[in-house]
Amino acid sequence: MGIQLNHISGLALAMLAAAVIAPAAHAQDTAPETIPEALDNLGTTYSGDYFRNRGITRQAKRIFGLDFPERAIEWDANATSAAVRDILLLQNTSDPTIRVPDLANPYSSSLLTMPSSSAPYVGSEFIFEQL
Repeated sequence: MGIQLNHISGLALAMLAAAVIAPAAHAQDTAPETIPEALDNLGTTYSGDYFRNRGITRQAKRIFGLDFPERAIEWDANATSAAVRDILLLQNTSDPTIRVPDLANPYSSSLLTMPSSSAPYVGSEFIFEQL
């Protein structure tokens, strides 16, 4: 009398196939990338930063003529230029009025909005004298 493993092997094969075919889970970013961060990332997409440029593989590519730093900088500049053009196009075509945030202003009041008193402060108004 032998143990039949047909059902167990079929189940194990189905589980293995499900594990291989299932897509990998990706964690979602909690905050979206801002425009300045995106432009900074575009500036070093192809050319890379200092530490990536000093790697042994990058140096070997340059020695053998397989890597051209000027081309990578040109590609970064084109990508940044296209992104800025798209951002300005979105800003200008979304509304007829260009809306930007107000700058901080230390002058939150004026003399016209201040309550008037019967005796004005000395130096708060011009006095024109007749000669």
